[in-house]
Amino acid sequence: MDKFDNLLVCLDLTEMNHFLIKYANFLVSKISPKKIYFLHLLQTYDLPDDILDDMPEMEKSLAEIIREDLEGKIEREFEPVNGLEVFVHVEEGIKSDTLLQFTRDKKINLTIFGKKVGYSGAGSLPRRVAPLTPSSVLLVNTASEPKLDNLLVRNDFSKMSEIAMETATMLAAQTGANVSSFHAYKIPISHFPQYSAEDEKRLKEKMTKHGIKEYGRFMKKLKLSTDDIPCTYVYDRKYNEAHLLYHHGLVNNIDLILIGSKIKSELANIILDRTSEDLADSEKNINVLIVKDRKQTLGFMEALFK
Repeated sequence: MDKFDNLLVCLDLTEMNHFLIKYANFLVSKISPKKIYFLHLLQTYDLPDDILDDMPEMEKSLAEIIREDLEGKIEREFEPVNGLEVFVHVEEGIKSDTLLQFTRDKKINLTIFGKKVGYSGAGSLPRRVAPLTPSSVLLVNTASEPKLDNLLVRNDFSKMSEIAMETATMLAAQTGANVSSFHAYKIPISHFPQYSAEDEKRLKEKMTKHGIKEYGRFMKKLKLSTDDIPCTYVYDRKYNEAHLLYHHGLVNNIDLILIGSKIKSELANIILDRTSEDLADSEKNINVLIVKDRKQTLGFMEALFK
């Protein structure tokens, strides 16, 4: 599990910046990182020389102009805690490639994006980058308040769920937040083609009991208490875990859903698992932390692109 020592906040040139800077203010006051980078990615455009000749007043590059504007905004709106190093960067190039290189070079532990309408589009930057960046990814919705009172860990009892739970308890120690867990189980109906409602009820009871035992072993391994961090067990009848998780979060006033996510290759794409993808949708107002294993992700990428 990585401590969130080096943060990256991805800015654009919209009103989203004000909210992200505000949220970054809140977060650094709670977790006390060592460094925070504010980054704007500028798409490279090659302007013809004759156009540049007609614009002699542009003594500074566009990147310099944008950086100075962002520096002024951050100086006005961001209040760094003692000892925190603050950096503002404007980088040019292909956005996804540039961002990935930046996160690697700066050893970023946590990359923060704003969730807004358009995230679910095939070409959105967070969607392309989230599976590839070795850092954990925090998706912050502009409709949310900057607070971390109640944390919810999606749990399938895997190694990545262990890392997500450890991250949640780390954040709880820093913020005083309550932590709970959520396990959605499925019943392989194809194995029971003629089962009745009574059969389904018995299977649900057995699956819940099995989940309780698994959760006990899971928490014992992490030296955590099931009394301190309770788990909810839900039957995922329609194979839509993200919907169940999100609804549970709304009902229980959850501020942040943590999900330990493995990346996988699918045809020509590298993607997150379905639950992470669905939770990242811009229409879902709860903030989502996609927890990564930095070493695992770097190893996956190196093996994939040999």
